[in-house]
Amino acid sequence: MKRSMDVPALVTSLILLGFGGVGAWLLTGHHLVGPPSMWFASILMVAGIVGLMVSLTTSRR
Repeated sequence: MKRSMDVPALVTSLILLGFGGVGAWLLTGHHLVGPPSMWFASILMVAGIVGLMVSLTTSRR
């Protein structure tokens, strides 16, 4: 059975979930710990790392 993963869709969904989670956190009245640029960079970095790990572990055969 061939296992394939759509990595761009995975990364895009992780980015949307990350920004949605931060947005929901702010809309409920909570405050961010640290500057907003740190959260922006963290969401992008985590999504990129997960995408890279998935793309390196799936075989292209």
